[in-house]
Amino acid sequence: MEKKIFLILGDYYHAHDLAYQAIVKASAMATEGTSQSVELIDSSIENLEEALNQNVDLVVLYKENRVNPTDEVVYNWMTPKIEAKILEYVNRGGSWLAWHNGMASYPETGEYSNMLRGYFLHHPSENKNVKYFAKENDVGISLEKSFEAMDEHYFVQCNAQKDSVFLSSESVDGKCEAGWAHEFGTGRVCCLTPTHREEGMTNEGMLQILSDCVKWCCKI
Repeated sequence: MEKKIFLILGDYYHAHDLAYQAIVKASAMATEGTSQSVELIDSSIENLEEALNQNVDLVVLYKENRVNPTDEVVYNWMTPKIEAKILEYVNRGGSWLAWHNGMASYPETGEYSNMLRGYFLHHPSENKNVKYFAKENDVGISLEKSFEAMDEHYFVQCNAQKDSVFLSSESVDGKCEAGWAHEFGTGRVCCLTPTHREEGMTNEGMLQILSDCVKWCCKI
């Protein structure tokens, strides 16, 4: 059985290719030893509504809301219409993976952030050594071995239930939740904060937890 995963990757600050290479590896790991396969549809926000209507199994968002963050007048891509389509898609059984910047610059009180049960707050201006640890949870996603990488340490507001948090992060700047997942309607929502640079994207532990997120979202 083939799972269809729709990818929206990359923005002004985050490289598309690094994220794509990581999700390719993670998806292969997710289906290894199973009878299932994965079709990755590498696309853009312009095709999101069509993908939602076609009932793809999972949407992976690695893109912040701001289209042109360095300009004087900044535009956001997520409109109320698209937001409503996303919630409708997940409510009726689709899965959504908000990865790293997929939680950034979206309205904190908006329906999308409410669905995620969290949103990006800030990260220090300098890259730091960030450590990631597994947390006991009722979701079934578990990091097999802690890992660390020099990267921007994402601090988020996490409103998820404690037993749905599967990953935590720590650096000299503090501690924060780094991964959580929950059911939403008849669908699934997963949030994962790492990572940004090549060192993190190619880390074995990072790829393992990303793979487990894909497996959980796609029910593999």
